Amino acid sequence: MATIHTTTYPEVYSLAESLAILDRYKSDLTDEQYQQNKSVISSFAIENMYLNEKDILNLIKIDNGVNPNELIKEILKSWNVNE
Repeated sequence: MATIHTTTYPEVYSLAESLAILDRYKSDLTDEQYQQNKSVISSFAIENMYLNEKDILNLIKIDNGVNPNELIKEILKSWNVNE
């Protein structure tokens, strides 16, 4: 039986909302990490794609050394998608 992830994160509809989420985690990041993540979030917003809390937590995981490819594998597995 597949694990169902019950934690849901609300959709975000503006750059300001995404940056407010990032600000909640600012104390967990170096200034360089914070600025880099702010840039990534802003770049997505240019295309009207706004990162929610789960997306931002994934950015922070990558900052903390999680291999992005492993993170993608986990996400695909949670969606029951085979590689």
